[in-house]
Amino acid sequence: MESEVERTESGEKILLRLSRDELALLSGSVNEAIEAVKDWEFSIRLGADKGAARRLRSDLQDVIARLPSAE
Repeated sequence: MESEVERTESGEKILLRLSRDELALLSGSVNEAIEAVKDWEFSIRLGADKGAARRLRSDLQDVIARLPSAE
């Protein structure tokens, strides 16, 4: 994985370059957290609400769906 931090007037953006395997691991980890951690403790343990995690999971799944077939 490679990363780059970009600072702009509106804040900070972090760009990640991931391999397919790293992307799959990240997506699976987010999904597992959503499924395994109870709603009431999600934000305490993970620092974000479950809705944000679901949106991230959806975004990651969209990226995976757009990838060309692995050869």
